[in-house]
Amino acid sequence: MQEEITEVKRIDRFEDTPEFHAFEQRFEELLGNGNPYFIIHDSPLTDTSLMDGKKVLNFGSYNYAGMSGRPEVSEAAIDAIRKYGTSASGSRLLAGEKSIDQELEKEIASWKHTEDALVLVGGHSTNVTFVGNFVGPGDLVVYDSLIHNSVAEGCRLSHATARPFPHNDYNALRRILSTRRDKFAKVLIVIEGVYSMDGDVAPVPEFVKVKKEFGCFLMVDEAHSTCVIGETGGGVDEYYHLAPDDIDIKMGTLSKGLGACGGYIAGSRNLVEYLRYQLPGFVFSVGIAPPLAAAALASIRLLRNDPSIMGNMRRNVRCFMEEAKKYHFNTCLAGETAILPILVGPEENAMILSNAMREAGVFVPPAVYPAVPKGSARLRFCVTAAHKPEQIAEALQKLDACAKACGIALPTME
Repeated sequence: MQEEITEVKRIDRFEDTPEFHAFEQRFEELLGNGNPYFIIHDSPLTDTSLMDGKKVLNFGSYNYAGMSGRPEVSEAAIDAIRKYGTSASGSRLLAGEKSIDQELEKEIASWKHTEDALVLVGGHSTNVTFVGNFVGPGDLVVYDSLIHNSVAEGCRLSHATARPFPHNDYNALRRILSTRRDKFAKVLIVIEGVYSMDGDVAPVPEFVKVKKEFGCFLMVDEAHSTCVIGETGGGVDEYYHLAPDDIDIKMGTLSKGLGACGGYIAGSRNLVEYLRYQLPGFVFSVGIAPPLAAAALASIRLLRNDPSIMGNMRRNVRCFMEEAKKYHFNTCLAGETAILPILVGPEENAMILSNAMREAGVFVPPAVYPAVPKGSARLRFCVTAAHKPEQIAEALQKLDACAKACGIALPTME
């Protein structure tokens, strides 16, 4: 039988691709009345930042502990540049280590109550390379339905069977595992410590029970929980007073509360030693830049030695929630963490309000689909330890005024 040949239309210009046409349409729909993204800041992003030469209140950064721009952290980075230069200049496996790398990993391991830790150059890539290579065909990944894109990309890379469960629903996870656990060799459960769009804390102890019951590995992405919850910003371990080995894989980022850039995996000595020689995203990648390692190290030590930093964070979260209640704003699932969204609803309203707030001297970015479900766009406020209560009160008063001036009725808490 002669093979049927299907004619394919040749595309030799990117502008003719269907994905570009879809992007153009989406871009026009969202940004036709003003673009709230890629806003230029000419200063550190602390409680305030400099935009177009003017100081504005900044509620759009992940500088949770206020470490980026803090003098002690900047000086540590400068000293590292003088000693080591600006780059690792190669893979650590081949080009060699720097003592600052080992100091940082020992400090992370101690902070996270693990035997060892491994630092990589990016948070997103840490999840992709770890999940993508820790499991494979014959294994299962079960993950929270609101998990970060980096974990989803890692699942695709791994070729493992991957299945989501409803957000924070450990009973649904238990039901999945009760019928499927014995069909797979390794099972990896992946959750986040704090979820980046709603700001809620995961019920981690319940997931620990499930992983022990079914003999699984538990991985917690703490990108938004370290430097935010726990007495010294240690994340879910401190928050829930967990045993050191309750979580098998503790993933985190240097790029948010620690004022640097990179990612880490903390866990058992055997796991980390294996990753040093086998994890593609580490072995075949350049090491973290020395000034970034020094900045992260200084930040962790400051957090561990000065409880007032996290004390200020907790004060500011309480203040935000109290002020939001005065205006009956809908804060989604938030209440205990630095991520404090205000529900808006329609995407175009979130864009309008973000632009109006910026004109009023408050920077707060919109979160829209696909980052959040359709119809649940929001302004995602991020408070830091550096904010002051009066700044929070001013920002929410301006949100109320901007919404009224724009004729937008914001959803209220039910």
